[in-house]
Amino acid sequence: MAAGERQAPDPLRRDLARYPWVHDIRARFADVDNLGHINNVTVVAYYEDARATFNNQLLGLWREAGSAKDGPFHFVVAQSRVDYLAEAHYPANYQVGVGIGRIGRSSVNYLAGFFHEGRCLGLCDAVLVHRTAGTTTPIPPDRRAILEKMAFRSEGH
Repeated sequence: MAAGERQAPDPLRRDLARYPWVHDIRARFADVDNLGHINNVTVVAYYEDARATFNNQLLGLWREAGSAKDGPFHFVVAQSRVDYLAEAHYPANYQVGVGIGRIGRSSVNYLAGFFHEGRCLGLCDAVLVHRTAGTTTPIPPDRRAILEKMAFRSEGH
C-alpha cells in the first residue's frame, strides 16, 4: 500500500452481531444538522458515549477515585478515525457496537460500528491510552483480562 492510502475496513465490522457489547442511542432533535441528517460531530459523540459507558460498566472508569486497587485510572483518546458509510436521520434509535481490537502495553484499540435496524452506517477506530497518576502506565492484568474477553469477533460467531 502506498503512503497516504487507507486500507478498507474489514467487511465483518459491518455486522452488529460481531460486537460483544452494544450501546443504545436515541437520536435527539438537537442532533440534526441543517440538511436534516444527524450531524457528523454528533455521530462522533455517539461513539464517545458508547466507549465511556463501556469503560464505566466493565472497568469502573467513573468509580470513586482510589477505588481500584492500583489507584484511580482513566483512558485518554490518542487517535480516532471515523468512516461515514450512510446517512443517519431523526427520529430514530441507533446502536453502537463496541469490541476490542489490539491491546498493547498501555494502549487499546476500540472498534465500533454505528447501526440502525441492523444496517451499518459508520465505523470508528480509536486508540485509547491507559493513564494513572497523570502518566501513561501499563494496563493491569485484571483490566487486560476484561478487555480481552470483549474482543471483536472476527472469526466465527
